[in-house]
Amino acid sequence: MTDQADQSRRNFLYVAAGGLGAVAAGATIVPFIGSMLPAADTLAASKTEFDVSTVEAGQLVTIQWQGKPVFVVHRTPELLKQVDGHDDKLKDANSEAIAEVQQAWMDTPEARKYRAIKPEYLIVVASCTHLGCIPLFKPSAGRKDWGDSVPEDWAGGWHCPCHGSYYDLSARVINGSPAPHNLHVMPYEYKTDTTVVIG
Repeated sequence: MTDQADQSRRNFLYVAAGGLGAVAAGATIVPFIGSMLPAADTLAASKTEFDVSTVEAGQLVTIQWQGKPVFVVHRTPELLKQVDGHDDKLKDANSEAIAEVQQAWMDTPEARKYRAIKPEYLIVVASCTHLGCIPLFKPSAGRKDWGDSVPEDWAGGWHCPCHGSYYDLSARVINGSPAPHNLHVMPYEYKTDTTVVIG
């Protein structure tokens, strides 16, 4: 056998070994990368659809989004009036302190006050920004329905039972509360006139 034939055989073996190595590496890497991608059920859970028309006027429902509780409140004209008149008692009346308390659609003074695309439907993460407890909904003004669990000048909103934080009916935190920020607002949009897609 000539030197040229040995060299050709050697080259063939190098190419074959390299090809087999590439196939083996691909067979290992592709499933590994696939295992790191989110599962189909996880992707589905990243968005939540909800029909806000199912919430009665003046009522609150709690839904789930990405494992978090979310408040959906149907604010009546009377409840919307209770949002006014106490900006001086709020830590962040315009929701400007951190990114989690605002969204791009909060581009008018009214949107920042009501913190909702449609003022009558407030949608916020239902976790106190202090230590994550779920605040209690106490919508009526004054102490008649809530006793001394709320301040005398209570305008209606939420009271966190864990450490006493208060939020108004736009989920804006009230001065003196241990909670540092307003309840967070998650990304959402209206798919139809009454169906929202959260996430």
